[in-house]
Amino acid sequence: MSILKGLSIWVAIFAVTVVLNLFPVPFAVAEEEKVQKEYELEVMTVTAQKKEENVQDVPMSISVFSDIQIEDAGIENTLELTRFTPNLYMGKSGSVNQIIIRGISPYDIDTSIYSPAGLYVDDVSFPLNYMYNTDLFDIERIEVLKGPQGTLYGRNSESGVINIITKQPDNELRGKIFGEYGSYDTEHGSSPSYRAGGNISGPLIKDKLYLGLAGQWKDSDGFMKNEYNNDDEAAKIDHINGRGTLRWTPTEQWDISFIADTMDTDDGLGIYRFMTGQNKTDRHKIKHDGGEDYSEQEGNGQTFRIKYEGDSFNLLSVSGRRCYQHKYATDIDCTADPLNNLGNYYFTYENDQLSEEIRVSSPNDSGPFEWLIGVYGFKEETDMDIDNPWSQRPTDMDTKGYAVFGHGTYTLFDKLHLTAGLRYDHQDLEGKQEYKFIDMMTGTPQTLNFDKDLDYDEVLPKFSVAFDFTGDIMTYITASKGYITGGYNYAIAGDLESFYYDPEYTWNYEVGLKTAWLNRKVIANLAVFYIDIEDKQVFEQLYPYIMEREITNAAEAHSMGIELELQARPTQGLDVFAGFGYTDTEFDDWTATEIVGYNPDWTPIMGTYDYEGKDLPHAPEYTYNLGVQYRHQSGFFGRVDLLGIGSFYCDAKNKVEEDAYELVNLRLGYEREHFDIIFWCKNVFDEGYETMKYDWAGDELVQDGEPRMFGATLTYRF
Repeated sequence: MSILKGLSIWVAIFAVTVVLNLFPVPFAVAEEEKVQKEYELEVMTVTAQKKEENVQDVPMSISVFSDIQIEDAGIENTLELTRFTPNLYMGKSGSVNQIIIRGISPYDIDTSIYSPAGLYVDDVSFPLNYMYNTDLFDIERIEVLKGPQGTLYGRNSESGVINIITKQPDNELRGKIFGEYGSYDTEHGSSPSYRAGGNISGPLIKDKLYLGLAGQWKDSDGFMKNEYNNDDEAAKIDHINGRGTLRWTPTEQWDISFIADTMDTDDGLGIYRFMTGQNKTDRHKIKHDGGEDYSEQEGNGQTFRIKYEGDSFNLLSVSGRRCYQHKYATDIDCTADPLNNLGNYYFTYENDQLSEEIRVSSPNDSGPFEWLIGVYGFKEETDMDIDNPWSQRPTDMDTKGYAVFGHGTYTLFDKLHLTAGLRYDHQDLEGKQEYKFIDMMTGTPQTLNFDKDLDYDEVLPKFSVAFDFTGDIMTYITASKGYITGGYNYAIAGDLESFYYDPEYTWNYEVGLKTAWLNRKVIANLAVFYIDIEDKQVFEQLYPYIMEREITNAAEAHSMGIELELQARPTQGLDVFAGFGYTDTEFDDWTATEIVGYNPDWTPIMGTYDYEGKDLPHAPEYTYNLGVQYRHQSGFFGRVDLLGIGSFYCDAKNKVEEDAYELVNLRLGYEREHFDIIFWCKNVFDEGYETMKYDWAGDELVQDGEPRMFGATLTYRF
């Protein structure tokens, strides 16, 4: 698909804009001051540094989305959010959801349970990457922090953090209900999709006690067909989500809330097809005979927040509990050929986490010195199992940790802002595995037991200098350290030494410029960064084992690039959005042990491979988004988005390359105070693309991206 196709839709939107402005409606606003206010872009307040700040004053690259922006763009989950943010990409492999910021990817997209970027909901961590593609509903805002965030967030934030903040009830009684119908457009026919939900919030006791309830349901046949058994629901979607919030404000200083949520999903996992070779199938079609391709998740969480704002200090306590279970199975050979039948692989992950964070900070408008100190503690229990016809790997991992941290900014001459932060982070890990397998040479059952305790102590600093040229122009320089934790090689260890590995570290150096122009009709931000990656976690062959590998801290690498974001409101009701990110990643030093052949008795012949100069896998060269939106006073609404992902390699040797692709989304509708109806189309030009690609014995095994989808959403608000 040509970018010109997307630009042609932009031209159409601009034409509609001109026509509507030539014939203003009778109730158009006449007051000059109010019109001027309509022109100004909203400047978001964020809590990226764990205190409320104007996003344009924070010395780091941040993308922020309000509730209105999320709804206007039709963003339904974290995956769709990533397409609107420069240098942010979600690597999906089956039910895996690895968040990759600025090209920093995990040691393996499939078996790493942690992501190098963190995801938080209401200040509580979602620890496993399987939890990251969360459904978005009743959201206040989302913040995407780029670059290591170790000082304030600790482990597993070496590339950045996504903060999701849900809506809090207040004195205003408000609510909505919505229903949506959509249909995937595939070669084997249309496939329906349904979504419905709503929310209501308001006071139980005015100025004292408030309640909010929200829920969502989604059901779809998906867009894949299994031709082996004529199953049109091979990649079905069935999601249920709910959330309740009880808030109490006994005085003006205290704000106490309890948030409880639940989720349940039952999805099909028949998504992998061969794009080449004798088992090749057409786009959105598979031939699997394994019998079971499913992904089932259950989860719930509770968050208790106590907030105090006083004359001498502010305090926030966040207590969190998360309980999560994920089971999935896949036909591992992805064919209907009985000679290739490797059977089903079954995966189980169970995670329970308790956490507590207490922060004390300087009061609002405290003068030139703003400070924050905090303590954090958590306990996490994770049980994992991989079960296939030849082996089972039940693994238990218990983690305990605590941290103390501080962060402060001193302002000189009302223009120069000096910031420093430091975190001490400690972890204790206990891991054990019972590895049961069939010896390939003798055919006899074997059992190996691995047991290893680990502990880590990390010091994570951050420094920045920012200078305000004017009230609307600020430049900054930042250096920060982050890391992703060490852990256990639960999936493919062959002995005790290969059962565990150590942390990986990053240092991020960033120079940025944040600006607003023409009475805040234009906001333009630029960031240039260089990230040094040390002790990078990588896979290496484990001699003399053929099927097992080890995770080593053997590589050095770097990532560098730029990010540009632009918002403009050239006339009342018309908004233009643009974002561009470029990333150049590369291994600087890594020579690995490899199998280069086999002896007559099938013992492996080992050699080496030099990865220096190779790109890091799953790191798109560029990402961009271009959008135009017009909202007329009469209620008519239109929006078009062009979303682009650059090419990237799916393996460390750079032999399997994923091509660049562009998607065009279109939304047209009519909005009133109490209802709106939106007609929409995603992937307007039915761009064919793959979200994952593997080399499977010389053939290309891929996961297709979504085809064209069109539908309508009807919403009633009260």
